[in-house]
Amino acid sequence: MERITEEQVAQLARFVLARIPDAASPQGDDARRTVYALRIAAYKQIAAVRYHRASPPAQAAETELHATASWNLLVALADVWRDHPDFPADAAIETFEFDSESPLSPLDTHPTDVPG
Repeated sequence: MERITEEQVAQLARFVLARIPDAASPQGDDARRTVYALRIAAYKQIAAVRYHRASPPAQAAETELHATASWNLLVALADVWRDHPDFPADAAIETFEFDSESPLSPLDTHPTDVPG
């Protein structure tokens, strides 16, 4: 998480939130629920990353795994719009790859870029 800058966090958050429509605009209850769910998911991921970044160093070790997973989910949400001309490729970087059998254990402690 240390290599991700505040500007990258802000850039990716703006991009994802701008792609999710306003909850009042979709037609039908199912569409509105989907929009609400996407917004809640995005806000929670952004909050977890920002909480970790604002945590004192002694607490950072406790929040890093959650923040890393939240960042990776935010990157995955952004990746839905990878073909968009405003896609923030320099901000959309993954922090870790996770093993599907043990998702809480990083496979590699070295950061990797999103393929692309």
